[in-house]
Amino acid sequence: MIKRLITPLLAILLLSGCWGARNIDHILYIHSIGIDYKDGQMILYVQLVSFSGLAKVEAGGSREQATVSVGKATGKTFDLAAHQIYQSIQQMVSWGHVKSIVFTKRALRPDVIRNTIDLLSRYNEIRHTIWVYATDKPLDQLFEATPLLLTSSYYSFLSNPEELFRHSSFIRPIRLNRFIAHIDEPAMTVRLPYLTLAENTWTEDKKKKSMLLLKGSCFLHNYKLQGCARTSEVQGIRWIEQDIRRTPLAVKKEGKTAATLIIREPRAKWTVKQKGKKTLLQLHIQVTGNIVEQNEPLSRPQLIQLAKKALKQEIRNTYQWGAARGIDTLNISDVLYRNRLSEWRRLSVNGTVPLDGDMFPLVSIDLVISVGGKEKIDYRAGD
Repeated sequence: MIKRLITPLLAILLLSGCWGARNIDHILYIHSIGIDYKDGQMILYVQLVSFSGLAKVEAGGSREQATVSVGKATGKTFDLAAHQIYQSIQQMVSWGHVKSIVFTKRALRPDVIRNTIDLLSRYNEIRHTIWVYATDKPLDQLFEATPLLLTSSYYSFLSNPEELFRHSSFIRPIRLNRFIAHIDEPAMTVRLPYLTLAENTWTEDKKKKSMLLLKGSCFLHNYKLQGCARTSEVQGIRWIEQDIRRTPLAVKKEGKTAATLIIREPRAKWTVKQKGKKTLLQLHIQVTGNIVEQNEPLSRPQLIQLAKKALKQEIRNTYQWGAARGIDTLNISDVLYRNRLSEWRRLSVNGTVPLDGDMFPLVSIDLVISVGGKEKIDYRAGD
């Protein structure tokens, strides 16, 4: 009888079960990570998100007051600072729902970036699809800025930048895997979304409410921060960036806004040619626009001409802003690296080619205005 019982008893012991399972409200879920640096120490911030109230809203229940918990700890490395968090958090922590990581400008230095990437690449819970940002605001204030109407921080810009990008495309959000791939390229300048706080735009219950705001872009090359720009200073980037969905273009005449176009899905193509010892770059852009405002009487050819002029000027302004600071905003060095490697090796200094007048590309534009509001028009003009 004992021998007969041994086999089923052993089978029972080998069966898997849920003995170690925990209820969702017994675990603290980290939603966003913040990295700061001061006096040789890494300062780690974590933002916690609660899924209990989130589940009620999605099931059709009443919306609860959105609460935000922010933790802070200091250590020589990311991991040592994280263990300081564990000592006071008093519950089990999950890193499997991290959606974003935010670096302060002073934390964007090679040693801090390398240490952070090394840990995130080794730790199995954190995915490589989280979003990466930069900021100049205190991280605790940034993490305490929740969305409107008591919405959970789970739906904030930190975890859902694509929603805003589809609606109004200026600075393309970047995921961790793309950030790592770009920052290791010798000729690539990484464009990192630059966050701040809009403190005077919104009120809620008659009180001013701070909201996350995409301020512009920070530029990094070879793990070093080169500078940060406001969106208005580098608007030309959107015409060469990938996955641009919908972006406005102001068409000016004699310094006044004569019309506004909504440009959809621009397509940019680079061409590199050699003329003797001189390297010539050409940039061809195809865009489709819809008229949403027209404040001045313009013929169709005039509107096309002014729109192309405005688009070219944005690209030139972006290039000149970067050239004055030694920043390759248009990633011309990477274009040469991929198309004329020998020429890139001859011209480049520390991975970047000289940003003089000869390096500015010849820009050509193919613009189609497909819709003019109630009037359906189909007009094509090339250079």
